[in-house]
Amino acid sequence: MIPVFALTSMAGIAAAQIPSVTLKRVILAGTIGYSIFYYICVSFNLDIEKASSLFPLLMEISPLRSPEYIMSLAAFIVTASIALKKAPHVRRFSSPMSYLIAVLFTIGLLYADHFASADTRSTYSRLPPPGTSFASATGLTGIEVPGPDSRNLVIVIVESWGVPQGERVQAIFDADWKRPHWATRYDVSQGNVPFYGSTTSGELRELCGRYSTYSEVGTFTDDCLPSRYLKAGYQTTAYHGFSRSFFSRDEWYPKIGFGRSKFRDILESEGISECKGVFAGSCDREIPAAIAEQLKSSHSPQMIYFLTLNTHLPIMDDPKLGTADCQLGGTAWAQANPQLCRLFLLHHQLADEIDRMAMDQLLPPTDFLIVGDHFPAFFDRSNRKHFVPGVVPWVFLSYRADANGEELDERIGQSH
Repeated sequence: MIPVFALTSMAGIAAAQIPSVTLKRVILAGTIGYSIFYYICVSFNLDIEKASSLFPLLMEISPLRSPEYIMSLAAFIVTASIALKKAPHVRRFSSPMSYLIAVLFTIGLLYADHFASADTRSTYSRLPPPGTSFASATGLTGIEVPGPDSRNLVIVIVESWGVPQGERVQAIFDADWKRPHWATRYDVSQGNVPFYGSTTSGELRELCGRYSTYSEVGTFTDDCLPSRYLKAGYQTTAYHGFSRSFFSRDEWYPKIGFGRSKFRDILESEGISECKGVFAGSCDREIPAAIAEQLKSSHSPQMIYFLTLNTHLPIMDDPKLGTADCQLGGTAWAQANPQLCRLFLLHHQLADEIDRMAMDQLLPPTDFLIVGDHFPAFFDRSNRKHFVPGVVPWVFLSYRADANGEELDERIGQSH
């Protein structure tokens, strides 16, 4: 049971006994408004104590592009209007027993929801339990500090990338992220790590080795992976196809060691297409090619970070996004699970482009880490049940030193 909703429910029962209908309506409107504010803040890992943290989110996203958001908004307006009109006219309780029944009934509803959501409640925990040991894919793969050979490093954090459970979704996942030919050039390893919070928390988990929030970045900047690589002589670059000011990334990316950041404005000026959606921005599928060109043209070691964007939920049915008439997983399954189909389709597009980059024979020796930020936070429990709660996957492609000689000869031959 979420304490905030329990408190607002009890406040509603108490307010129902106030004689003034107008005052009851004002209190009810306040509790509804705060509940919505709390839900949005928790969903996007915003600071609940600072109302201003919500404004940049509302300015940047376009929820009315999504039928799911439109339907949710319409349902909210209808139910809130009925509640504000009818609830203030509820008769006042006539006895202590009436109070007790109301409280017990409300607690019963809260617990019913608590148990109904038990299977998926831990899928999006905002904070780790006290005493939780830390784990990250960058730590497990040993890339937190630069290696002695100054090999390039590319880290890709994938939006809404979860560990699948179920035969159909596992097969789709394996086809994209367990490609046999990767082993001809890389030592391939895979695993899962726990996640807490939303995207920025996932970034700090992998880049700074801690469960934290971006508002605390100033206290640990020297401990972050990009800072270590920058000090070791690497050129450090961050790619993200959304607004530079969203979650203040233009402020804290330089603090953790990125010497250069390419956000939506720069990427689109360099020819990267725009992909529409609730979070409209640069198309993820075109960015790996830009990263590959940077790696091939640079004369200094590169540490490149790419935070994807287009799989923010919900995902639109859009030809420009490449999600129109999704048939991934078979027609019947795709029609029964349209949001799942579009999510896996966009991840498939990304996997194809990462594969193209990683297997480019002209690419210098480079390690690749691909890791999820958080579980796909679908609104409905039926979609969330297709993913293992509380963890995200990672895939590490470690360039094989024994392939270096053969591939160097091939690159020299192709350059002449």
